[in-house]
Amino acid sequence: MTRLVQLTDCHLCADSGQSFYNVNPYKALHRVLSQVAKDAPDGVLVTGDISGDDSAQSYQHFIASMKLFLPDCPWRVIPGNHDKNDAFYEAMGQTQLQAGVPWSLPKWHIHGLDTRLVAARGTVRENELASVAAAMAEHPQSAHLVALHHHIQPTHSWMDQHSLTNPDVLLAWLAQNHRVSLLIHGHVHAALAYTASQKTVLAAPSTCWQWALNNDFAVAPLAPGYRVIELADDGSWSSWIRRVE
Repeated sequence: MTRLVQLTDCHLCADSGQSFYNVNPYKALHRVLSQVAKDAPDGVLVTGDISGDDSAQSYQHFIASMKLFLPDCPWRVIPGNHDKNDAFYEAMGQTQLQAGVPWSLPKWHIHGLDTRLVAARGTVRENELASVAAAMAEHPQSAHLVALHHHIQPTHSWMDQHSLTNPDVLLAWLAQNHRVSLLIHGHVHAALAYTASQKTVLAAPSTCWQWALNNDFAVAPLAPGYRVIELADDGSWSSWIRRVE
């Protein structure tokens, strides 16, 4: 059994004292990581939007926080729409999970997609999907998890104006790639579970503020959190959400 923790949408800033929506993202991340350390994960996957202001300092805050709370835990990241900057590559280049180069965990391979496009919109690139399919074919005995930043199915909320421009491409690819056991994403700042092309898709709470998925923009009165995913050697999995006060 491998315990994977999903962190997402940290929105850190150069100024660690800055708050938004009555939440300080830096302090909230520390509360989250303190709890994550108690869960003793075998790995941490960050599904985008580490930064909130495109600053180099925001990424250094994240790296320092991981070293402080999880010094011996391996971790990988995929970029979100707020990570479209040079500072992301400079700070996260060694930990970025790229399509075609999966993260190997016992009996599982973790694949990342880069769905950044323009502003908060996203896109799925067919060349990346082809790379992931090829990598999965090389490991037919493993189970496979695919991670991206943007949500796949509509949330029927204001967040859908910030969705993928071509979800049909991903849905068609999923229908043809039966090796995919699970998908996860961030972006929506909410805990979700749904199906896409008969595959289970999970989303995690943000480590800072939470979105209310209503017609009109709103912040939900929920605590920061993260998702725990236990990956079994037989390809099955279980998952739950943890929130911190």
